[in-house]
Amino acid sequence: MYFIKKFNRGIFNKYQKGMPLLEIMAKDINYLILKCINFFKAGFKNKTILVYPHYPSRRSTIYRIAKYMGYNITNLPSKKYNIAVYWEYNTHRVEFKLLEEKSNFSKIVNLYNRDISKVNVEKDFYAVFKYSTFVNPLVYKGKAVKKNDINAKHDGKIIDCPIDKTENEYIYQILIDNSHNDNLVMDIRVPVVKNLLDFVYIKYRNINERFTNTTIKTDLKHVTEIFSENEIELLNKFCEKNYFEYGELDVLRNKNDNKIYVVDVNNTPLGPPKNTTREDKNKAIKKIANEFKTVYNL
Repeated sequence: MYFIKKFNRGIFNKYQKGMPLLEIMAKDINYLILKCINFFKAGFKNKTILVYPHYPSRRSTIYRIAKYMGYNITNLPSKKYNIAVYWEYNTHRVEFKLLEEKSNFSKIVNLYNRDISKVNVEKDFYAVFKYSTFVNPLVYKGKAVKKNDINAKHDGKIIDCPIDKTENEYIYQILIDNSHNDNLVMDIRVPVVKNLLDFVYIKYRNINERFTNTTIKTDLKHVTEIFSENEIELLNKFCEKNYFEYGELDVLRNKNDNKIYVVDVNNTPLGPPKNTTREDKNKAIKKIANEFKTVYNL
């Protein structure tokens, strides 16, 4: 009975509850194959990243950079590992106790990045940038955006203010004009490994789907093409304030005032984004992986 229960969550890693048995078997087989390949490539050594508590998708950036570096990924803390990444798919993180206990012996990336709610992101953003995205919709006059405080809901809605009452679990922000042209808006996805990297993703989406996760086209741009030196410095300070050591920021530039606004923090990113060319995908993964190795001495 114990073996059956264990096997239902995987032999080599602990996978998501309710995952079909065939998918579990495929993940375990894939893990074993990659582990053998990495073992020989590393000169008969095992190099491992503990990604805890949740096991990352193959589409996640951490999975892809680990594969590029020749590192295994496990979410079993009993296994020997070189570095750990706190990887919990919740806006308000709660499963950090075990990693806290291990932090005296090894580096835990994003250990204290535990709240990526829009309220908390806004608090840290305002503390660094000294201006805000939030409005009081009961008195504000004009168009605003209503969206869930929980991350990755993609439920933004443009509303006319003032309104009669607010709704719990929702926040209200200025409507940022990030239009690229009459048909497209432009989002800036910013990779972070302790600090900003030297490139950003420019994501274009249909203006009628500006709050969804659809992307028509993605370009890579050098970070200095998009941000000033002062803006880069402030974004790095924001990351420090938010205890954000690895992941991606969502940043918008407002045409109305030319200011930048951090609207989301993603500490479990998938990527590179959709509709990135193969050449740019490879370039991005190589840059992130090399920075990860350098910053964390791997």
